[in-house]
Amino acid sequence: MDVPPTKTAYEDPATRSAWRRTATFRLSGFVLSLVSFVAWLYAVLMTPVWTLWVLFPALFVLIYLAMFNTARVLGIRSLRRILKVYPWQSVPGAASIAKNGTTRFSFTDPERPDRTVSLGYGSFLGSSRTFWVRKVRSGEVGEVWFAGDPRFLGVVAVPGPRRLFGVGQRAAVDGRMSARTRGVSPEARERARAAGARVG
Repeated sequence: MDVPPTKTAYEDPATRSAWRRTATFRLSGFVLSLVSFVAWLYAVLMTPVWTLWVLFPALFVLIYLAMFNTARVLGIRSLRRILKVYPWQSVPGAASIAKNGTTRFSFTDPERPDRTVSLGYGSFLGSSRTFWVRKVRSGEVGEVWFAGDPRFLGVVAVPGPRRLFGVGQRAAVDGRMSARTRGVSPEARERARAAGARVG
């Protein structure tokens, strides 16, 4: 499938629809995690004290899910910001499985075509059940769409686009690390800054 011939990915109507679907899905997950807390509290209040040892461990699961869904909701605006700066590019064979079982995406360095830059997605916790890990292992992923600069951050999607999610280098998103300053042109640095990356 050909990428849309637009200056930025967000100018494409299909991309805007995909972003809205992603936002709706993530907001739904966030609301569901809040409702789960209310249901847990109701169950605690209505259950005899001696059975609380059964319900208490569920609280830790609910806290993890709430934190996970909160992070995903906060990332919605970041996705749109990136899509408003970079166009889509089709990258065949970019997805592979990392040694820790998560998904790794390899893209060509925009300013050094002889080099590749890798971006990871996921964590070891439950990684074998994610969509991308399952599809890469089964050989169903032959092409991905990427909007961004792999030296900083970007958005990866199934061609269409579908299943949008953000990826990024730690130095570009983590304030505790030194931002990348070498091997990047001023123009690329400005675009990355406009997309929300830390560029030094």
